[in-house]
Amino acid sequence: MSVDGGEPVVASSVRTGPGAAGGDTVRGRRRRLLFRLRRSLRLLEQRERIQDLGYGMLAAALALSLPAAPPFESGGEVTRRLGGAEEVTQGLLLPVARGVAELVDGAAPEAIVRLVGGLAFGAALTLTLAFLRRLGFRRTSAVPAAFAAFAVPYAFLGATSPIDYAPGMLGAALVLWSLFHQEQTTRRGYHWRAILSAGLAYMLHPALCLVVPAVALAVARHPDYRAQGPTNFFAVLAVLSMSIAIGLGGQGEAARVAHLAERALAGARDFGPGTLLAWTVQLPLGLGVILFGLYQMLFAARSVEAKRAPTWIVPWCLAALAPVLAGSPDHAPIAPFLVPAGALGIADWLNRRGDATLEARWGAILLVLQLAATAAITAAPHLLGGR
Repeated sequence: MSVDGGEPVVASSVRTGPGAAGGDTVRGRRRRLLFRLRRSLRLLEQRERIQDLGYGMLAAALALSLPAAPPFESGGEVTRRLGGAEEVTQGLLLPVARGVAELVDGAAPEAIVRLVGGLAFGAALTLTLAFLRRLGFRRTSAVPAAFAAFAVPYAFLGATSPIDYAPGMLGAALVLWSLFHQEQTTRRGYHWRAILSAGLAYMLHPALCLVVPAVALAVARHPDYRAQGPTNFFAVLAVLSMSIAIGLGGQGEAARVAHLAERALAGARDFGPGTLLAWTVQLPLGLGVILFGLYQMLFAARSVEAKRAPTWIVPWCLAALAPVLAGSPDHAPIAPFLVPAGALGIADWLNRRGDATLEARWGAILLVLQLAATAAITAAPHLLGGR
């Protein structure tokens, strides 16, 4: 059709009226809203990361400012080695302490090891808060849970004594952070990250060799690896076990093996009824609210909607039975790997209160009670053996 002999008029299918403009406006608003939401979430996560670092620095400052606790029977090999004694030592603490000694000229060996331990204590708290945040816990449950777990006597004395307990907590927190971070950017990234973190943790404290089966089970049960679950389990177990064996080999192998057994198994002394009775007293005193958190995580009843901890956390916690059955409570604080796991259990219990206000209230109560108990126990050194 033409008008006045002009060019034919062709009907256009493109909407150019106010309706089209309104559609474009709606889509633009949605894009801007989504962009702002993502930016807000990124800023919130960055703020929480900075807070985690601040909490860790506060914990390190507290550990370094408090009076030094009396030394334990074991765990102070590095301190004595720095003082010139000939002792078997393993792991990273000795080279790190020697590096610090070169930077801080004239510092006493006890002060150097305490400095490294205090920094490790703060870093362990930061990593614990990081994996609790990744698991989706609110700050009202994660922060008091982490502080309550790190306030138990074993953790407190481990951070203020010239021993390697605080580096052990750091290694455990690193492994848990790695295992709970299931995303992969490369093929089998989770697999190798778990192996490397577990190897580093073992070099920070010999007792972390006890959680190797739990690490292998975590890899085997990863959603991307379940089709080859048994193969992956034995592969991780073999790689970590062979790495530990290679580190123990060579000249002085017998002494290093004996040292590993002594450190991982609380002296590896003969088990007896009297020792078991002593443990029934020492464990509640030394681990405090951590035992409550582990019970809540592993055994407490919960609603159908509430999700339980992964299966591999069970052998992680049961590994603490090895030094109980084979060693003595007079040796040194045991199971540094239970401290960040206990924080997870406490956060899980607080999260089931169902309300942020209740989480904060019950978290504050647990923290205050644990701080009071730790102050009373540490004021009476005879209550905890080994000092």
